[in-house]
Amino acid sequence: MFAKIIFVFLSIFLVACNQKDDAVEQQDCSTAICTLNFVTITVSVKDASGEAIVLDSYEVIDTETGENIAADFNGDEYQYYKEQGLYPILSDANRVQYQNSTATLTFKGIIDTEAVINETYEVGADCCHVSLITGNTEIVLE
Repeated sequence: MFAKIIFVFLSIFLVACNQKDDAVEQQDCSTAICTLNFVTITVSVKDASGEAIVLDSYEVIDTETGENIAADFNGDEYQYYKEQGLYPILSDANRVQYQNSTATLTFKGIIDTEAVINETYEVGADCCHVSLITGNTEIVLE
């Protein structure tokens, strides 16, 4: 009798445990309803006293592809960001590239040809917007 009860419980347990594929299921974005907000993930660079640091240049490298996606940020808006010590690392303009996945980006800040910042970020995107998963967005240079 005891063996039959054990067999029943094991049978239920085995039926309840199905094999799920660990692959990420791709969302169908054709029916997604998104806000009209345009998301930009930025990094703030300041000195110890809280003053904005203006970098001579910076790069945002996708570690998988080696692509510098900071080249997408330029113009008057970028100049305003730079004066405030804010540097965009990813925006909704890159959403499709990172949709339904995650990526590792490396932010490199340069002053007088010397790399003064080397920070790593994990980012992703859903059907509507990019998002920051991990990474320090407030950098203080000594």
